[in-house]
Amino acid sequence: MNIDTDLLLQAIQKWGKEAQIDKIQEEAQELALALHQVKCLTKENEEGMSKIYGELADMQIVMEYVPLLFNQNKIDRIKQMKLNILKQLLQ
Repeated sequence: MNIDTDLLLQAIQKWGKEAQIDKIQEEAQELALALHQVKCLTKENEEGMSKIYGELADMQIVMEYVPLLFNQNKIDRIKQMKLNILKQLLQ
């Protein structure tokens, strides 16, 4: 699913870059918490999985801000280095 870049740019213009970076952080924390909670034996698994899917959707949306807020070329170079390390570990 493609997200409208213009929509994201409007949000950045309205609330600012710092607020959108904060939103990425917030959604990452919420996803981490949902993933942790699903392992808790006292939680309903179906409810927990539903929460995880919602948080994954939120996280994917806010990650679309990354190339608009950060240097994507630097990220791509570092990502490639990390994938190369993974490849070496799997050999």
